[in-house]
Amino acid sequence: MSPTISIMRLPRVTDERDSFTIDLATKHQDLRLHALQTEPSSFASSYQEESQWGLDRTIAKLNNPQTVHWVAVRTVDITARSSSDNSSLLKSAPWVGFITLLGPVPSDQHSGKMSARTDPLVQMQISGMSSGFTRVGKPVTEHPDTASGGLEFHIGAVFTHQSARQMGIGRALVDAALDKGNDSATRLYGKAGFTVVREETYAQQVTSPETGVVRTVERVALLMELRQEVS
Repeated sequence: MSPTISIMRLPRVTDERDSFTIDLATKHQDLRLHALQTEPSSFASSYQEESQWGLDRTIAKLNNPQTVHWVAVRTVDITARSSSDNSSLLKSAPWVGFITLLGPVPSDQHSGKMSARTDPLVQMQISGMSSGFTRVGKPVTEHPDTASGGLEFHIGAVFTHQSARQMGIGRALVDAALDKGNDSATRLYGKAGFTVVREETYAQQVTSPETGVVRTVERVALLMELRQEVS
């Protein structure tokens, strides 16, 4: 039987450490750490930093009312997928990808404050969007055409497991996130049209696989956005 990939939205968890919440948080944390360890240059955060975090921090992220999380779940076949409820699949089936959507927030409230130098999920308080983001280091390079207006959504993280690449999972995850924007009256359509609106540098800790020495490297992050009229 050939595997089937299902894109599933994670349900809102509770602050209580029930078995379902612990299962989801553990699987999300494990995949996140795998992503940071195997693709360190793709994330602003680092494995060295997040491997020290407790499970409560992941639970807080999953419970943030202004974030929505989707995961790509590998199931045995389409029959098994349709005959099981989502909760059972999320607990039992392997996760092979994830994406996080942050927002919505008014553009004039938040435009330009998302930063690669900080973890946006940490900066967003459990009660809602924080008033600003802490920045360190060099000033960012602003690009034109960043006029305020409308609502903003931010894709915070995208990852596909190495064993499940070249299957269209990354695109399916992005499509799921953009569909969430449509539900919130911001019509985003995502094959093309994203443009770079800001560049910034950030520091990342990197461990040499040969020597185990941790060093700080400077990387460049691009903020890209898609703007369309709401019909």
